[in-house]
Amino acid sequence: MNQTLRNQHRSKSEDLKCNCLTSESILIEHQNSDYDSCWQQTLSTKLRCITTSMMESKTAQTEATHSLQTTPLTTLNTPRRPRHNLLKQVSFDFDPLKKNTTLTCQSPLLTVDSENCKKDENRHLSDIQLLRQVYDELRQKISQRTLNFLNYFANSSHDQMVMNTMKITKGISWKECFLGERMRRWGFWFIVTFLAAMTIRDVILLVIEYMEYPKQSDMNIMFNESMYMPNITFCMSKQQAWSHFTLNGSGSASEWDEKIQEELRKLNSREKFLGDSWDYRLIVEAYEVIATLNSMERETTAQGSARSINFFRTHPRLETKRTMVKTWLNEIKQRDISFEELTQKVGFETIKHSIQRFQRTTFDESLKIKTRFRTSWISTMEFCFQPWFDTNNYYEIRDQGNFFTMLLSHNVDNLEGIDIDCMSVDFHGRPSSLSRFMEGQGRARDGFNDDICLGIRHEVTVEVRARYVMLENDENGTSCRNAEKKGEGLFDCRSRCRMEMIRDMCNCTPPTLSYLVVNTNEYEKYPICDYEKCEINISNRTYSDQKCTRKCHRFCDQITYDVSHVQHGKMFRQNLTVINLNWGSFEYLTLRQYWVWSMPTFIAALGGSMGAWLGLSILSLIQGGTYLYAFLTTTIKKKHLLQKNMHRSRTTTSYNEEVLC
Repeated sequence: MNQTLRNQHRSKSEDLKCNCLTSESILIEHQNSDYDSCWQQTLSTKLRCITTSMMESKTAQTEATHSLQTTPLTTLNTPRRPRHNLLKQVSFDFDPLKKNTTLTCQSPLLTVDSENCKKDENRHLSDIQLLRQVYDELRQKISQRTLNFLNYFANSSHDQMVMNTMKITKGISWKECFLGERMRRWGFWFIVTFLAAMTIRDVILLVIEYMEYPKQSDMNIMFNESMYMPNITFCMSKQQAWSHFTLNGSGSASEWDEKIQEELRKLNSREKFLGDSWDYRLIVEAYEVIATLNSMERETTAQGSARSINFFRTHPRLETKRTMVKTWLNEIKQRDISFEELTQKVGFETIKHSIQRFQRTTFDESLKIKTRFRTSWISTMEFCFQPWFDTNNYYEIRDQGNFFTMLLSHNVDNLEGIDIDCMSVDFHGRPSSLSRFMEGQGRARDGFNDDICLGIRHEVTVEVRARYVMLENDENGTSCRNAEKKGEGLFDCRSRCRMEMIRDMCNCTPPTLSYLVVNTNEYEKYPICDYEKCEINISNRTYSDQKCTRKCHRFCDQITYDVSHVQHGKMFRQNLTVINLNWGSFEYLTLRQYWVWSMPTFIAALGGSMGAWLGLSILSLIQGGTYLYAFLTTTIKKKHLLQKNMHRSRTTTSYNEEVLC
């Protein structure tokens, strides 16, 4: 009786299991559900079915246990069926789910009506053991199917899957909407984004401003106890310089030449040539040689210089002058005298008859300052000279008032009836009027006065108006270079360009520009010019020094002067002219330019812009970069490892499916 009861419970349990699986198939076969919903319904149906079966089997086991108490021992000694045979008889076919979303279960352990079901062989198993076998097989299949499911949807977004499978059934309150976690998160990232945008904007504007190289100027008033002695240049006309020479126009040229040769024979050495006094004929002729070469090489444009050299070489009327120039160049070459030394000697011999006093003055009567004379320019138009001081005789100006006095005399009889130009004084020390006009119209009259006429007492007061220290630039009107880098002024730079142009034309060094030659070995390649051998094609208009002169700039440290001139009437003696130079105020305005941004200030401003909005610093940027590098490296490594594990899992799953089949 107990055996019959046990068989009935087992039959009911098996029917229930099969019914569960059948209902599972019916639930999964829904026409409008997709693969995801079918699979979820399938899993839930399986779990409900297994749970019900286990509860039923527990009841049956209780009854069976009670019946076993009266059953003989021999029935329990029935041989068990091997476990591997049971595993082979269970087959859950989930492959059709991908296409037909139906689940079929064929096993002699679950299907009562199956032909392969051998009830006699399975009766020795309890319901618990039977369900455990089914549960193990089902769990193995579920785990395999879940792994395939995850691999299949590995590339899809988790959030999208959740949104597709979940439905919001609960309403959201206004507190959760405005004060919820999501709103707080959005607010936080909005603030971070806004501050980051402001930081990026400020950094971009700062970099743009830095790339424009802005400048700023500081203006101050300087109060001084002393002032530097300015570089002074006096210029007078050629007629005034020659006023002491009595030129006899009625004499013959042969007598003039004989006298010249006689005087040159007396000056047969370098020491005598530079140390002894000259006859006025030597002075006049040497002056003409220097003035002719200066006018031809320097006091004209580039094309004008080429035409003048060609005219000097070819015109018959200039034969005498060509011979005179060649003779003097040979004379100084024989005595090893440079053209610059010849210029200084001729200038001194010219002016020594006119200068009565040429003195640097102070209010200290015991201080005696030796003032030297230097010729800066000799041409057919004007004669210019400067006071020059060595290191032992240079003193700053420590008192207002007179600091320099020059007394000149001239021969009134020789200048009678001649319109003589007034003298000029230039406190910038420019060698001649030519150099003034080289600097441009805006600076040609600065620190300059040309109203010093003959026979009058002149009081010229000068003071510094302002000092400008500019930054190096190439802007129109303010282009300049630092004196330490440039080395030479604007006038010398332009003169060097003219020398290079004449070298290109004639393959020689112009005499008046030979003072610019630093290395005497250059004379081997470019000797002193003999223009009779210089053939120039006038039709060739490529002769120019403009390309070179574009590289010439004034110094960035510039001083402007205020000059006031007062005439105190005519002198008691008409042949005298007095020029007193006085210093005015010791205070002046300074204007100094600076770069707005230097590298340290730019980095500091950059750090301030980043720290103002986001609290960033250079250290935090370094740390952030290090963290980002480490994060990216770790992410890439994890991605590679995940791909490797997924590939390994696919291989293992395929192998397990083959074994189970």
